Amino acid sequence: MNEKHLTEKDLRAFIRLLAGASPAPGGGGGSALIGATGAALGVMTAALTAGKPKFAEFEEGALKAQEQGIPLTAAFLDAVDRDAEVWKRSLRALLMPQGDRIQEEIRQDTLDQAARDCSRVPLDVLRLCKEAADLLLALEGHVDPDCADELGVAAAALAASARSSWLNILSSLKSLSGRDDPFVISAYAEGKRLTEYVTTRCDAMYERILAVCDL
Repeated sequence: MNEKHLTEKDLRAFIRLLAGASPAPGGGGGSALIGATGAALGVMTAALTAGKPKFAEFEEGALKAQEQGIPLTAAFLDAVDRDAEVWKRSLRALLMPQGDRIQEEIRQDTLDQAARDCSRVPLDVLRLCKEAADLLLALEGHVDPDCADELGVAAAALAASARSSWLNILSSLKSLSGRDDPFVISAYAEGKRLTEYVTTRCDAMYERILAVCDL
């Protein structure tokens, strides 16, 4: 039976799945969805700015942000489905037989590969968070001022997505049997760097916008 992609379900149905007993969709899909929300809100501020004569000086940047942000939002949503798929493969690997030494070795190798795959998706989400954070930074101060709160929410969402994805990565890397694996070393270094990049910039943007919006 061909099921809908998770992101083709209505929002209430998806949230019910998140609240259910199945591990997929789970934290990885939730992290990607939060990132999609942040990117979409950034695009929204550009859409509300473009085409308004009084913001003509922001027109080029707003149009560019829409051009970049729409596929970026779609990529976040694709990661929701990709994360669920790799976790399903991981769960199947757990059910593999482990009676003798050869079976145990095959099972462990399969589990290690599944863990790598499970860490690749949130690492991709972190890369998307960086792109989206750069987009928001380019928009700050160059959109309709009435959109300041949306831009702040977008920054908060991207910071949350980055932190959540980093936890997802750590969980998967920790389950690998060989911690000196070059993939583990590389994924850890890149994930940590991207998390710091996104959270530092998005947190600072949120604080600047909060200062503007505060009573």
